[in-house]
Amino acid sequence: MNPAQEPAALAEPPPLAPAPLLDRISAPVRFTSRLTRLGAHALRGQLIVQRLFPRLDAAGRRQQIRDWSAELLRLSGIALQVNGAPLQTPSLVAANHVSWIDIFAINAVQPVRFVSKSEAAQWPLVGPLVRGVGTLFIERERAQDVVRVIHQMAQCLQKGDHVGVFPEGTTGYGHELLPFHANLFQAACSRDGAFAVQPVALFYADRRSGRFSRAASYVGNETMVGSLWRMSAAAPLCVEVDYLPPLRAPSRRALADQTREAIAEHLHQRLRDSR
Repeated sequence: MNPAQEPAALAEPPPLAPAPLLDRISAPVRFTSRLTRLGAHALRGQLIVQRLFPRLDAAGRRQQIRDWSAELLRLSGIALQVNGAPLQTPSLVAANHVSWIDIFAINAVQPVRFVSKSEAAQWPLVGPLVRGVGTLFIERERAQDVVRVIHQMAQCLQKGDHVGVFPEGTTGYGHELLPFHANLFQAACSRDGAFAVQPVALFYADRRSGRFSRAASYVGNETMVGSLWRMSAAAPLCVEVDYLPPLRAPSRRALADQTREAIAEHLHQRLRDSR
């Protein structure tokens, strides 16, 4: 990730399909209910991190993260569909980035220590939880901070953790990829390719039709409340988490290019299938 590099312009996504009339009418009630329940769920998560985590081993903490994340998806009205299987050995998980939901969708399958922008620690509701589960924060305005984070990532991998990155460096609408930054891939090739990179394709779809939906996207100056409102007013959603075959390469640029190619090919095929 190069904090000084401006993200490429996003292509206009397909329009958001209108939800059925009954869904639109009931959206305010659904939004209020979800916001209230998610607030309570966030507080429960903070209690788990503060009081339960110190008494649990690593496996116990991972199970709590998995269960809490799966419940967050349920409370948000998002179904989870998993294709493929995550690696059981330490790996660098690299995914396309669409929404604030992404971290929890992946953690609901297999908990990962994500690298995230430092601002995420201040997000309402989930900020304290993001901090409590071992997220690695990067200060994007400081170019030299990437070296510190790569070192932290390598240490986590060597300890047996899975580490997650969003190589686009920002969110998109989910129908196409932005360029991938290669710097953070260095953590996977810093020991002669000892750690594999597992590409993960995230695809948000209308649960009823299976077609692409931009309702969960979290782009630009979007707020979490605004995002939750749009999801509440849209047709029911499903997030597809697709674990693709692992990759190894001798350089970070090669890893970034191969990972982007694998995810892009999968997304393009999924979009063609949903038309």
